[in-house]
Amino acid sequence: MPAAADDARSTKTLIWDWPLRIWHWAFAIVVVFSLTTGLIGDIGLLEWHIRSGTLALGLLAFRIGWAIWGGLYARIRNYRTSPRAILNHFRGRNPPAPHTAPGIALVGLLLAVVTLQVGTGLFATDEIFTEGPLRQWVSLEFARNATFIHNRAHWLIVALVSTHVAAHIVYGAMRDPTPLSMFTGTKAVDVPPTPHYAWRAAATLLAAALLVVALPD
Repeated sequence: MPAAADDARSTKTLIWDWPLRIWHWAFAIVVVFSLTTGLIGDIGLLEWHIRSGTLALGLLAFRIGWAIWGGLYARIRNYRTSPRAILNHFRGRNPPAPHTAPGIALVGLLLAVVTLQVGTGLFATDEIFTEGPLRQWVSLEFARNATFIHNRAHWLIVALVSTHVAAHIVYGAMRDPTPLSMFTGTKAVDVPPTPHYAWRAAATLLAAALLVVALPD
């Protein structure tokens, strides 16, 4: 193995800044809670389901902001991949990097589907007791279409989250330290460490919170 590869494997670099790590675990908790309260189907949990969906919207807004000016490896420019890169990853041909090619694809899909789910939830209605905070701004036909999607797209989230968890179980079985990176923030790659950007995190959090507060009751 080339010396450069050995150095990369032995170098622990800060890849995941603490704002992103906090966001990751908060997002995971909120998504699981939203799925649980939605799938149980108890009308008494619908208010909590709406609240968690609103919180998910704020977390998505934070992640979008952090993808623009956050930690070095949280930015959108580091999330480019291709079918060839994904195939090369499974062939062991890709050099060590902050993000794996299939990981980028999975995260992109998961964020896109959760955004779809949250977005449709804003306009959804059961036409009896409960409706999303923006239902009044759209036609009934639009709301029904949004509800149709919202009542089905969650299974895509379940599938993607299950794939994500299964991948980390496989990594753990192979004694690969990748699953620990969201706890430690480090990964064995030879790249410059990311700053934490505390003030940027505070400003991004404030902007996301203002978005959530601006939603009508």
